[in-house]
Amino acid sequence: MSGAGEFELIAALASHLDPAADGLGIGDDAAAWLVSPGALVVATTDMLVEGIHFRLDWTSPRDLGWKSLAVNLSDLAAMGATPGRALVSVALLPSQAALVEEMYEGLSELARITGTHVVGGDTVRTSGPLVVNVALIGEAEPGRLLRRDGAAPGDLLVLTGPVGASAAGLALLLEGDRERLSRPEAATLLAAHNRPRPRLAAGRAIASLGLGCAIDISDGVASEAWHLARASGVAIGLDIDRLPLDPAAVALFGERRARELAVSGGEDYQLLFTAPEGRLGEVAAALGEEDRPTVVGRVMGRHPGGNVELLAAGVVVESGRPGYVAF
Repeated sequence: MSGAGEFELIAALASHLDPAADGLGIGDDAAAWLVSPGALVVATTDMLVEGIHFRLDWTSPRDLGWKSLAVNLSDLAAMGATPGRALVSVALLPSQAALVEEMYEGLSELARITGTHVVGGDTVRTSGPLVVNVALIGEAEPGRLLRRDGAAPGDLLVLTGPVGASAAGLALLLEGDRERLSRPEAATLLAAHNRPRPRLAAGRAIASLGLGCAIDISDGVASEAWHLARASGVAIGLDIDRLPLDPAAVALFGERRARELAVSGGEDYQLLFTAPEGRLGEVAAALGEEDRPTVVGRVMGRHPGGNVELLAAGVVVESGRPGYVAF
């Protein structure tokens, strides 16, 4: 596809995608489809910029395509929503047409797995860097929408699965430690970083129970706990000793470093949510073994503006707004 024009590239990219059967998709001025009766439309968008969110010497085009959709699907999972339609926009160098076509192969692979349809987007020329933006629209059941402002005093703070794998994978790439990279655990960590699995089924299960508060782990457990605390106006105690650490991260970096990566590293895309203590058994049954819940803290009380206390060995080691900040 080197040297292909815009419309030839669009046609090539569209050939990798399944057409929508219930409306207008790629090829018209806009996409259009019927909204299911009694369903809330849920929309999200995320942008990945070369040199900031990914590096092409570390990330294959297929993995980049997968991840560009996965991060958006994770946002829907955190709302308890079901994915529907996506718009994909790419700013690329003229020499990158073949790379972007390969990127679409990875994107369409995850789209098929999750029942997502790409119905359009935009392509523009740039002098660099490569930029990928996905806008995703899904549906949620009215009255069953997960939000960040639903945490209540006394609720437990719960994670759907192990954390720290993606940040450990990134650490492997940044540090370039050949000994660690040669070990079998490295493949697990690199896969977690390059091909995250959005917890869509877990989000729907949590929402179906009528629980109202969740967020996905994109910026680290501590940072996401603070977002819940701020939105809900509560104080949260996060016990970092109780975090379920990824075994491969522990094997390669040791427990202390793996815990640090889990607290502040991010991009695990597990779900962090709150639930009344008396419903924990019900939550565990709904989530099943794949998304087995782990209690990692508690909502301690009301706090205007929000507050998070990180606890280790029962002692507060940090208080306020811990974790990653994008700007």
